[in-house]
Amino acid sequence: EHVHIPKARFRLDTRPIDETCGCYTCRNFSRGYLHHLFKAKEALGGTLVAIHNVYYMNRLMGAIREAIRNGTLDEEQRKWVYMPVDESP
Repeated sequence: EHVHIPKARFRLDTRPIDETCGCYTCRNFSRGYLHHLFKAKEALGGTLVAIHNVYYMNRLMGAIREAIRNGTLDEEQRKWVYMPVDESP
């Protein structure tokens, strides 16, 4: 899920960026707080989002490496990559 924190809908959101994420940011800060930091132009907002993004990418790359070792890359791709259903006839 793509979360654009500066959007007004996150102003009062008490959830973390990603409820399944174990990064420092997701364990300690809400979307609402991050929204506040972005609106106030606080550098901490960018730092906290960067921590989340690096953690996410490390987790993704670890899962990809494991899937390659196990020969299950196609299955792993379905978990991480959004692929819209082809609606053409």
